[in-house]
Amino acid sequence: MSRAVFVDTSGWLAAASSRVNRHHDVAAAYDDLVARRTRFVTTNLVVAEMHILIVREQGSAAGCRLLDAIHADPMYTVITSTRDLESTATDRWLRPYRDHRSSVTDAVSFEVMRNERIEEALALDHHFEVAGYRLLPAPRLHPPRKRGR
Repeated sequence: MSRAVFVDTSGWLAAASSRVNRHHDVAAAYDDLVARRTRFVTTNLVVAEMHILIVREQGSAAGCRLLDAIHADPMYTVITSTRDLESTATDRWLRPYRDHRSSVTDAVSFEVMRNERIEEALALDHHFEVAGYRLLPAPRLHPPRKRGR
């Protein structure tokens, strides 16, 4: 496998659901990463967020299939959040950036990326950029133009 990319709930959901904004861009980026045999890193907090979103949209059986697929796929590494990790993440990412409404899940994600030396995240959440990481796919500089104008 080549480089590692962090997978955030925002990117994961956008890749999986055609109802999410930028689905096609994110799905194409995800497919490219799979083709390159990229190692996907995420946290149990992100998995929990993704699980409940799938359960709410598709039911509990689909949520269980998601969990089974993640745990069976060797391309995915799920890092479990601990008290120490959350404490470090709070001190490094939440306290200094109080004006940004990042979640504990975000802060732990940033700290995992720092610890694992991961520079890119499959994400649509701009907080990853604020923390100094690159988004995949790259954010659009301008909103798409409406057709017919």
